[in-house]
Amino acid sequence: MYNITTVYLIRHSRKLVNEFVDYENDNEYYQNRREKIVLSVEGEKRAELLSKEKEFNNIDVIYSSNYARTIQTAKYFAESRNMIIHIDNRFNERKFGIVQDKDITIKQYFDENLKNPEGESQKEVRERMYAGFQEIVDKNRGKNIAVFTHGAAMTFLLMCWCKLEYIHKDKHKCLSFNGNVIVDKKFAEPEVFKLQIGRENEILSIENLEFNSLK
Repeated sequence: MYNITTVYLIRHSRKLVNEFVDYENDNEYYQNRREKIVLSVEGEKRAELLSKEKEFNNIDVIYSSNYARTIQTAKYFAESRNMIIHIDNRFNERKFGIVQDKDITIKQYFDENLKNPEGESQKEVRERMYAGFQEIVDKNRGKNIAVFTHGAAMTFLLMCWCKLEYIHKDKHKCLSFNGNVIVDKKFAEPEVFKLQIGRENEILSIENLEFNSLK
């Protein structure tokens, strides 16, 4: 069993919605603004509850995207364990770019090359996520790794090994692994997937974890 590496892909906790923020006098670039979105009060509570789950008692290393909301989620894991959060922008959310098509978010699941100007395609996100994933597995062989990331980026990475059975306009999605459905819902904040990886970096299992404390 010492050859098994476990990766927890963790979507950030609940973010502060735009209804509570006035950007009228903020001329900052849209992408920069997206990266600075913080957790809501409820999101902070949910992140702390998640960090206390027994499933994560043996976390060895923590990685996060450089977005504020992922770091704010990861901090509860890091501070309670006296661990460092390793920032890796390969785990960032997809760059949305200049909006030209309001339905592009869904369309990108079916067209891997589709993207907005100054944005990223599914393929581009998947490739950088996969490179980051493989590198941290190689560096932390046999360990338990927590990676704090984002909904679309996480899904695009999972699609390296999973089949997208369908996705609805509200982003309710169904993914299967080796012919078995592993998730059929709209992702929560936070959302957790547990991947077990063998000595040759083969994916042995993918499981969507749910916790009573967050229901």
